[in-house]
Amino acid sequence: GETAAEPAGTDEASIMIKLKPKSEWMIANSREELMDKIKSRVLENIPSSYISMSQPIENRVNSLLAGSKSDIVVKVYGDDLTVLKKIGDSLSNEMKSIVGTGDIRVQRVLGLPVLRINANYDNMARYGVAASEILRTVEMLRVGTNAGKIFEGLKRFDLVLRLDLEIIRDIKQIDNIPVMTITGKTIPLGQVADIEVVESAASIQREDLKRRLFVEVNIRGRDLVGYVNEAKEKTKAISNSIPLGYEIKWGGQFENFTRAKNRLLLVVPIALAIIFIMLIIAFGNVFYAIGVFLVVPLAASGGVIGLVLRGLPFSIPAGVGFIAVSGIAVLNGVVYASTLKDKLLEGFSIPESVRMAAIESLRPVLTTELIAAIGFIPMAISTMAGAEVQRPLATVVIGGVLTATIISRLLLPITMEYLLKKAEIWDDKKELKLENTKTNLISLIDQGESE
Repeated sequence: GETAAEPAGTDEASIMIKLKPKSEWMIANSREELMDKIKSRVLENIPSSYISMSQPIENRVNSLLAGSKSDIVVKVYGDDLTVLKKIGDSLSNEMKSIVGTGDIRVQRVLGLPVLRINANYDNMARYGVAASEILRTVEMLRVGTNAGKIFEGLKRFDLVLRLDLEIIRDIKQIDNIPVMTITGKTIPLGQVADIEVVESAASIQREDLKRRLFVEVNIRGRDLVGYVNEAKEKTKAISNSIPLGYEIKWGGQFENFTRAKNRLLLVVPIALAIIFIMLIIAFGNVFYAIGVFLVVPLAASGGVIGLVLRGLPFSIPAGVGFIAVSGIAVLNGVVYASTLKDKLLEGFSIPESVRMAAIESLRPVLTTELIAAIGFIPMAISTMAGAEVQRPLATVVIGGVLTATIISRLLLPITMEYLLKKAEIWDDKKELKLENTKTNLISLIDQGESE
């Protein structure tokens, strides 16, 4: 029913079901199988109905995003409801065959039976019936007319007379409703009015000052982005052939994903830039910062490999996982670089310092990496509610951590040795340039004194 938080029409209802523990399920082994069986059972008993199943919070979020409780909403804008319905049906027919389509429905905008009573002015003039009399008769049929008041103590009620609504089911009885003529006689309503039942608009929804129709889709066992891309490709011919003045937009969770992805494209470079700047500040040397920062691509490649091996798509949680694993990988690079710097300050040569730092930092680095990887395992194998968010994030972190640990232990010492030698050459050039500058200054001073 309708609530203050979620207005709904009289043709809609929300039913919330609390499931038993999965071990007690008797008719299904997975949530998707259970949803399919519930849907088929309901449709057997209530044909021509539309079932949309999801979680309560997900329902609310989807409603806030696009005004619909479905995962994906295709919005069709235009003026003519008949054309909107035709476009919506075409989109639905194409999308039904796409793998992963669970529930699909075209919003009902037509099909509401309406009783239409049009006054026949020629017959009204012939029989002497005023238009106001026909209107009063129709008003009594649906609304009623005020015939007085009823008093019960201090309470007062209007007395309304109304014709029996049951007769509306039979047009012949409506034809025989008497209408008063100007001479005081009565004549059947059917003699002075054309009465028919026609199909009219069931509902008219508007958005951005345009009429709008929803094609609602729930996805089962497939990633959101891959489904939308395939659906767009399959319905491209329909989108290109719609009449002028009509428009198709894709919304729902996909719209939110696109918005979040664009935000990540801005946030991720800023986060990586901040990490690089902090590394320069920490070590006071850009070569150390470059060496440590090279661990980030290794961690990112490991996250990609993890997603591919598990067959998971890139999503917003996966993007957050890439940021997290970059921080973990940089932290372990800092441990190695700090140890290396200490060895150089103790007077060891670059090759000796690189080898000794790799050995001494191995234990703390492995401990940190393994703790992070093991801690995310429960999220990676989760199948409960919210697993669609937990699995991509945990998979990226575990894959990135393991890959960065293994490869960086091999490549980081080699990279740091190369960069430190470059830094040493750079420092030697600066020293030589400084000496040349001092020599030139001394010669200029001596020359000035002689003059």
